[in-house]
Amino acid sequence: MYSPSVLIISKRKELSVRYKKILRFLSAEVSLIDNLHDGFNKIKENEFEFIIISDTVKENIQEFIKKVRVITYSSRPTIIVVSKSEEISDRLEILNAGADDFLSEVMQNREFQARINAHIRRHTESLTNPITGFLNEKLTRKTLRQLVKKEESSSVILVSIEKTNYYREIYGEIACEKVFQTLGAIISSALAKEDTIGHYSQNEFLIFTANYKAEKLAEFIVFAFDNVLKRFYSEYDYQNNFVMYSSNSKQEKKTSLMNVIEAVVEYSPSRFKTAESIVQYLFNVIKPLKNSGKSTYIIDRPKLYGKVDNIEKNKILIMENDEALGLLIETSCTIKGYKTMVCPSYESFMDCLKEFEPNLVIIDYGLNKIGLKVLDEARKYYSDLNKKMPSVIFSTNILDKKSILSHGADFYLPKPYDIQTLINTVNEFLI
Repeated sequence: MYSPSVLIISKRKELSVRYKKILRFLSAEVSLIDNLHDGFNKIKENEFEFIIISDTVKENIQEFIKKVRVITYSSRPTIIVVSKSEEISDRLEILNAGADDFLSEVMQNREFQARINAHIRRHTESLTNPITGFLNEKLTRKTLRQLVKKEESSSVILVSIEKTNYYREIYGEIACEKVFQTLGAIISSALAKEDTIGHYSQNEFLIFTANYKAEKLAEFIVFAFDNVLKRFYSEYDYQNNFVMYSSNSKQEKKTSLMNVIEAVVEYSPSRFKTAESIVQYLFNVIKPLKNSGKSTYIIDRPKLYGKVDNIEKNKILIMENDEALGLLIETSCTIKGYKTMVCPSYESFMDCLKEFEPNLVIIDYGLNKIGLKVLDEARKYYSDLNKKMPSVIFSTNILDKKSILSHGADFYLPKPYDIQTLINTVNEFLI
């Protein structure tokens, strides 16, 4: 739950304590100061969202408000003045100086609480994303900075919804908004009162929670999102586990369905000194999951360091029915620094695949759909070994895009094509 930060400036201690007790019922974080000079320094060091000033202070309140408005032009806190005065001239002077409200000191506690709560509600609503109900980017970044200033151990979860741009292009803006609304409801249902969530970007969120429940929360979000994913896609797209959005006359890369990836990191003052360092660390942790194609999460844990072999992805197996074209592809890929093998026939394709262990396969459609048949054999082979299959570029002069991608190809390349188009596609998969 979001906790607004409030500064109370009052010479009378009993008045400050009274207001502080009232504001704690509104889950506000309250700081007390007894003079405007110290209050001004406190405001420069912090990003208070509400400043309550009692006219019990001796200094000039109007001049103080004007100075505060100058140094807080970017954060724009709500300033409320409390006074015993009933004079309309006093009220007008305070409001014209830049205050947002003028309240009577003799006001009953319940009314004071209701009025302050109304200010907090309007402030929060203005900084809340209307689709998800989460805090907007500005307030999320502020919450992260407050976490660092408090120096209290807690966990931060980075949640990213992948492939939303593709989904928006195919299904439209309204359908995409429905995805975020659903996700907002899912996550909100799992958060406790003391937890906070906000947008870091349009499709990335930060969750602030206790260390002991961070992993369970990340696990629940993945589980829940995968279980509602079906309702966002057509039956065909969901069953095939991919989408496509270009016409049949163009080449196309297969795009997987949306998925959630999460990175969980434990914050402590000894590990992170700034809010920026936490965010940078989270993005470094989540980076390996970007191409996973499935919903998953990663927990930051102590690492064991050692020597790791650098595995180069540069082996291409070519199965092209046209001998001249096959030679051209082989020569072009070799010039670009790739290791290549041209398979002599579809009958020997599986033997070449097992021997060469390629990182990428280029397959021609062939006669009587034989290209699809060897592709199915390759899929079964890797599935039986519980290994990830190499990327597959499928070239053809047959307009059968959906069938080809459904059989496991990653890229549909219609013939005739420019050889540079093929090389650019190879580079995209292997670099």
